[in-house]
Amino acid sequence: MSEGKRIMTLIGREQAVVGKTFRLYSIPDECRRCRLFNICVAKLKPGRVYRIVEVRHVGLPQPDKCLLTGEDMVPVVVEELPIIAPIPINSFIEGITITYTRPRVDCDELRRYIPSDQVLKDGVKVRLLREVGRVRCKDGNYVIAEVLPLD
Repeated sequence: MSEGKRIMTLIGREQAVVGKTFRLYSIPDECRRCRLFNICVAKLKPGRVYRIVEVRHVGLPQPDKCLLTGEDMVPVVVEELPIIAPIPINSFIEGITITYTRPRVDCDELRRYIPSDQVLKDGVKVRLLREVGRVRCKDGNYVIAEVLPLD
């Protein structure tokens, strides 16, 4: 599997464990007002899943505290994990980069694999990592794929 984009961010000390994953559902107003916003969640995308790949212990005598949780914040390096999305079978070649277009089909089996606009928007370039399944609909055939957004 291809390695995802790596990003330096901050996380609460209790959550700072290599291998732990988390999803950023939204960015609260408290975060936007925080002086650490740009080095904390500003580079993360709501709806995406991240895995902690490195914890950096800075050794500050007084670590910064999160305005939302009150926890001591620790710098970590996270990796964005792939998203599962349907790709038309005639567009799928493992390893290539394409512009994602949301399927406009009336197929219940396919609909459950279509990511929300918050997670993956139309027009975003994605790298096709690997096939995880296939779905046949009356409107066409699709590969269910792991994709990595390049936004």
